[in-house]
Amino acid sequence: MTRIVIDTNVLVSFLTDRNAQQQARAAALFEAANQGEVEIILHQMVISEMVYVLANLYGLKALEIAQVVDDLISTAGVTPVDEVVWATVLELWPDRFADFADAVLAAVASGKRYDSVATFDRKFIRRLRKEGLGAFWKA
Repeated sequence: MTRIVIDTNVLVSFLTDRNAQQQARAAALFEAANQGEVEIILHQMVISEMVYVLANLYGLKALEIAQVVDDLISTAGVTPVDEVVWATVLELWPDRFADFADAVLAAVASGKRYDSVATFDRKFIRRLRKEGLGAFWKA
């Protein structure tokens, strides 16, 4: 089964109406996970970033966000994880990945247990490919 590390921007697009095209692509990914076609790897860093964005940019209340988190981590085909090799993060950040959270996801994906990273960030996609890591969508 294909195991895909998911980026925060995919979650935010899935949960909000900020970009209809991205929302449709994210929904298709979650549907594929629900059907058992792929496994979405949801790292704790992504959950933390999502909580921050939903609270501070979209004005959701803590109880609403808690329900969103609960729904996400209990969704079929979604596996929450918290592991990361910090030595790998520090090899990648800040020189090879300027964004800390991107470096964390790249470090998680680099362990070869996961097949790719799903992100809408074109710069991140190009960087992943340069590092020999899989990107789920094309830039």
